[in-house]
Amino acid sequence: MARKLMLGQLRVQQVYHRDGRVSYTIVQPGGVVHQPANGYLMKFEGQGTARTYAYYLADHLRWLENEALALEKVQFHDLERCMGTVGARVSMPFGAPWRIDKRP
Repeated sequence: MARKLMLGQLRVQQVYHRDGRVSYTIVQPGGVVHQPANGYLMKFEGQGTARTYAYYLADHLRWLENEALALEKVQFHDLERCMGTVGARVSMPFGAPWRIDKRP
């Protein structure tokens, strides 16, 4: 099995259920489920967008970690800055792109 590059300590984990369903969650170091993220992702379980939302959410949580922002303290302007770093047009300074390995 090939190993994938991980930025930060968070990763997306597929969860295979006995009834054949697949869901996604975000796991912290040591295999501990990131509970706030899991609660959000449960709303999309069984939908075609669940995997995409999990990867975008993990990326956003990594950005918060990079910016030293606590999840509980994030405000809308922080989200705007995050979107600016991945290529969205925002009318404010947003800093340097934090992921130089990928294009927006």
